[in-house]
Amino acid sequence: MNEFITAGGPFMWPLLACSVLIISISIEKSWFLQNRLISPKGLSNQIVNLLEKDLMNSKQASEISNLSSLGFLLINCIKYKDLPRENLESKIEEKAEEVKYVLERRLSMLGTIATISPLLGLLGTVVGMITAFTGLTETSGANPDLLAAGISQALITTAFGLLIAVPGLVLHKYFEQKINYLLISLQKEVSGFIDIIN
Repeated sequence: MNEFITAGGPFMWPLLACSVLIISISIEKSWFLQNRLISPKGLSNQIVNLLEKDLMNSKQASEISNLSSLGFLLINCIKYKDLPRENLESKIEEKAEEVKYVLERRLSMLGTIATISPLLGLLGTVVGMITAFTGLTETSGANPDLLAAGISQALITTAFGLLIAVPGLVLHKYFEQKINYLLISLQKEVSGFIDIIN
């Protein structure tokens, strides 16, 4: 592996950093986009039961709000429940934007890294090719073996850049779709909850 990185030249190090960032962001997103952390099942019913029995206090409300994105939105529904339906929905839409921002955090970074990785690889290849052809002019006569080795070495960065970009783009699209699904799921839950309390 060390030989492979050394053979690729100095552009392999930023590419290696890009691959580490893609792995780190993907692990973080996989963990924080779990259904149980965003929209736990049965939470709406639990809150309705607490409200009906008049057991909801500020401490419980704070805990529920911090527990998940759905809890945060539902507690805000309770907070603004005395407003007319239109105003209540407007307030919840504002809060939903906050949730969306939190869910999409670092997603654009993942997309950017996946986009620049092949460009970095290509830049490494171009620099490698320039080096290979410059070496030819300095020596007397063309050595095909030397030229082939130089080109082969130069292409390593492009291959590595593409190797990073493909899974990066796939993961970016996957997380994007998952966030959209979670937001629709939250919207349904909140809409049903508003019907009950308003």
